[in-house]
Amino acid sequence: MTKKRYGFLAAGNLNIDCLGEVRHMGECSQYNYLLNKFPNDQVFLEKDGRICFLNGYLYSKTADWPETFSGALSEDAEETLKGLRGGFCGYLYEQRTKELLVYTDQIAVKPVYYYVSGDRWMVSDRVDEMVEVLRHNGLTCDFQPLAAQYMLTYGYMIDDTTFIRQIHRLLPGTYMRARDGRVSVARYHFIQDVPQTMSEEEAVEKIDAAFREAVRREFEKDREYGYRHLVDLSGGLDSRMVSWVAHDLGYTDQVNITYCRDGYRDEKIARQISLHLGHEYLFKPLDDGKWMYDIDEMTSQNNGAALYMGMTGGRRLLEMINMESFGIEHTGMIGDAILGTLYHDKELSCGKPSFGQSAYSGRLQYQFDEKILEEYPNQEMFGIYTRGMLGASSSYMIRQQYIETASPFMDVDLLDAAFSIPFDYRKQHHIYLRWLNEKYPQAAEFGWEKWGGVKPKESHITLRKMKTVQRLIWKKFCVATHITNRDSMNPVDYWYNKDVGIQKRFAGYMEDAIVNPVLGEDLRKDIRLLFTEGSVEEKSLAITVLAMVKKYFG
Repeated sequence: MTKKRYGFLAAGNLNIDCLGEVRHMGECSQYNYLLNKFPNDQVFLEKDGRICFLNGYLYSKTADWPETFSGALSEDAEETLKGLRGGFCGYLYEQRTKELLVYTDQIAVKPVYYYVSGDRWMVSDRVDEMVEVLRHNGLTCDFQPLAAQYMLTYGYMIDDTTFIRQIHRLLPGTYMRARDGRVSVARYHFIQDVPQTMSEEEAVEKIDAAFREAVRREFEKDREYGYRHLVDLSGGLDSRMVSWVAHDLGYTDQVNITYCRDGYRDEKIARQISLHLGHEYLFKPLDDGKWMYDIDEMTSQNNGAALYMGMTGGRRLLEMINMESFGIEHTGMIGDAILGTLYHDKELSCGKPSFGQSAYSGRLQYQFDEKILEEYPNQEMFGIYTRGMLGASSSYMIRQQYIETASPFMDVDLLDAAFSIPFDYRKQHHIYLRWLNEKYPQAAEFGWEKWGGVKPKESHITLRKMKTVQRLIWKKFCVATHITNRDSMNPVDYWYNKDVGIQKRFAGYMEDAIVNPVLGEDLRKDIRLLFTEGSVEEKSLAITVLAMVKKYFG
């Protein structure tokens, strides 16, 4: 039996009874099967001629929260949304004017999708259910080739596109209004990327104050509901700082979780840190490769928003944990790009945005709409919003089938603080390392996976360079001798090459879906090329496209 997926779906002038138990509200209906971790934060209110719904969690709420929020959203949606902090999405429907408002949080921690056609509309966090409703109502679902092109290059969507032409995703920090079939999307929040003049000492203090407040918000939400703290931990800096600073603030009842190749330094470093802090610790080795078989599950849970391999074995680990004790999975999502820089070259980072950077594969060359780039002031912001929020953070859709998610590095106010710091301070992790060493020197006594296990201290840069050279030499040796390089937390090429089963699984997907008539001949040729000539990661891009074709058009 297929496991029921958490999610919601609201619709106007559509029959959604196919989903199960539904609440009918005039021409509107809603299906709810919510994760329900923070029930007092949620809103589902039908009052004063409007229907108001919010799913997720908030770090602060007003008195008489549902009624107050509903009225404020109706009166001034933009200002109301600007003032919220947390992970949330939802909608407001005015029954008198028949106007629909759909919104997501500033970072799109909680994804939301919409469909509008005439007087029919639909809002959901689950594309599968939206497709089911469209077909139940005899409405058209067309394949969107552009989504396939994004997937075969970037490995994630770079705008509001989905694999269904009629369904769109609401992008971070935006809201949508629909009335009489007309749709308009507006942005209510964008990161304040305005570097300010400051000393390094001031930058360190600014980072520390903003980060501690972001951590406090997250962990206090757990405490408000009586939950323990589930915290990712690896050999990197980002999750380390989340766990360490939370511990320093008194949130010591942590369970740290790690998943990677058995014996890799990522796990060794994480274990050392967790034991030092006195936390409980869970580790799942990924060497059995079972997670690589979860193509249908991963693409369903992440709505086809990014390559299915993106989260590796994290989903299987979450499935094994009894989530009743936990509220939020605290991650270090995209911290490296926030307190460091996404690109090392200042001219590139601060220059006019262009396509091609931050892509998984460059084998295929497509021409994308230049209007996408006009939304972003520079290359770094284009990368943060697309690669970071739409790409890396797409794993949140999977995680949210088990637990709510958050990262202090993606806290709205931390982001503004970080991007007020001059680029030259952030480059090469300079200010990140200074903050770590000045404020939390003990945390720097454990190796950094990125530096080959060398401690994250600028005084150790020479040793780090030696380690880097050694790793490059080994990498070239592996290529020259046709040995699969296992110097990685997730050596997918190695696992794939030794597992005949996953090779057959991939081949089966090719055989089943590549002949589907919704694929044009050019796209079919591109998929074959990437699958045949690409790395295992590139093969997974092709497989992700084929999985979506098989799911919706097979």
